[in-house]
Amino acid sequence: MRNRVAVRLLSVLLGGLLLLAWIAPVLAIDDPYDMQVLGVYVYEDCLEDGDTGVLIHYLIDYTVAPNETATQAFLFIFMDTDGITQLKAAAPYPYVDYGYGYGMSWIYFTAAETASHGLDSDDSDLYSVLLTGNPLVPSGWTGDPPTASADIDYWQTTGDTSVLLALRVLYFANELELAWGINMLEATAVGNRLTDIGADYFTNVIPGLIRISPTAFSSAQYRPLDPDIDYVLEFRATVTSGTATVTGSPVTLSEGENTVAVTSTGSIVATLANGTIGTATNGTGVVTGAPVDLVAGTNTLTVTSAGNITFDVELNTTQTMMTGTITGTGWDLTDLAILFGMSRVWMSTVVWSVVTLLVCAAVYKKTNQGNVQSAGKVTFFVFNGMFLGGIVIGMVPVVAGVLIFLGCDAFIGYILFFKPANL
Repeated sequence: MRNRVAVRLLSVLLGGLLLLAWIAPVLAIDDPYDMQVLGVYVYEDCLEDGDTGVLIHYLIDYTVAPNETATQAFLFIFMDTDGITQLKAAAPYPYVDYGYGYGMSWIYFTAAETASHGLDSDDSDLYSVLLTGNPLVPSGWTGDPPTASADIDYWQTTGDTSVLLALRVLYFANELELAWGINMLEATAVGNRLTDIGADYFTNVIPGLIRISPTAFSSAQYRPLDPDIDYVLEFRATVTSGTATVTGSPVTLSEGENTVAVTSTGSIVATLANGTIGTATNGTGVVTGAPVDLVAGTNTLTVTSAGNITFDVELNTTQTMMTGTITGTGWDLTDLAILFGMSRVWMSTVVWSVVTLLVCAAVYKKTNQGNVQSAGKVTFFVFNGMFLGGIVIGMVPVVAGVLIFLGCDAFIGYILFFKPANL
């Protein structure tokens, strides 16, 4: 009797093991019937200068989705130029159908990682993105993990990353809206923008998107990066190579006309400090839109014919605008200043101070009718007015004139209010 029970128990156990052995392969993930990397788009200077972001458009299609999400089952890997070295990986974000079907993914390299890996747009044809099944997925695969790969379609090196990435995001939001049948875009007064659903998806796919491309959103609150504001107004201007080659790049410009040789066509960059302005005109070379007005900051110029380009730059502050009003007139004391080895501004200040003292002496003499205090008050008002006039017509430096004006006002206030009160 005991032998029969033991035999039956053993039979049940063996049957159970055979059943488990038969069921186990069924639990493994099958390969998708369609799996593609549809597009790879690389952007520079996203969240910080020198970083790199890789936007990936993909398709992982199943008739019946696996138990695991696409995040658990698949990986995107950015491959180095040798086609072997794996630089960084990211997983799909599960939003619709657990991340299967059409979707987007993002691989981000910080500026330090970009420099460490030597990512270079010049080698864009050699990089690729590999889509592969995750070999560590809990259920395993029926065979080797499936793979698909694609080359880089676009590598952004010029233009505004904020604008260009926003346009790409809005384009794919429209594509996903058609594929998923949900509202990803909405019409606004400034064009299509992400809906709340679209914003929810893309901000999860691309962390920091609201900082990179705020114009992709219909409304958003974000903390902008603190700008490094330079309040110093001084002459400084340089011209450097872009996609075109500037001889001797970077070329430091001096005030006035400068001839810069450009040996190929493409873009060049003129960088001007605050307070510096100018123009770029054609010489033997040709610049699109010449003459091009140059302003403080970065100016990108397009050279369509190699040769010499003329840059005429100058300092343009309140002081230079005021002194510019007398240039070439009878008040222009440049020649006199040269004789004494002085700058025109200092010579005009000395001359105007002498004129002011003479006028004040004449006023004091005219108004002094036995009342010294009254004559003094009138003289101080005239003195003040003369220096204000000197500033306006460009004879006196603004800073010096303002200091004299304030000092004179303080003295007049003392004479008119403090002293009479006997305090």
